[in-house]
Amino acid sequence: MIVRHIFTSLVIVGLAAEVWSHVEIEAEDYFFPLEPLVNYCKMSEQCSHDFVPICGQDAVGVARMFNDNCDMFELNCDEKQKYRHVKMDLCRFDKPEPPYE
Repeated sequence: MIVRHIFTSLVIVGLAAEVWSHVEIEAEDYFFPLEPLVNYCKMSEQCSHDFVPICGQDAVGVARMFNDNCDMFELNCDEKQKYRHVKMDLCRFDKPEPPYE
């Protein structure tokens, strides 16, 4: 009985780890030129602002913060850019420490 519970627990943990590994897509996984064309103008018109900050990265690798997905869609539409939602880690940076006097 204990062996059955241990085996079941290991299977559940293994499945959870497999699912979790696909939750956030790495920016390196994108190969931008081969992605299908996306109508960002249409997406920005139909989008509702939720003000959840996101990190976006363009095809060159430039990362920046957006107020939400809608702001990213609007920038892509207005400026003819191709920013994509990526992991927040790409937009984080360490603040430099103040110089010692």
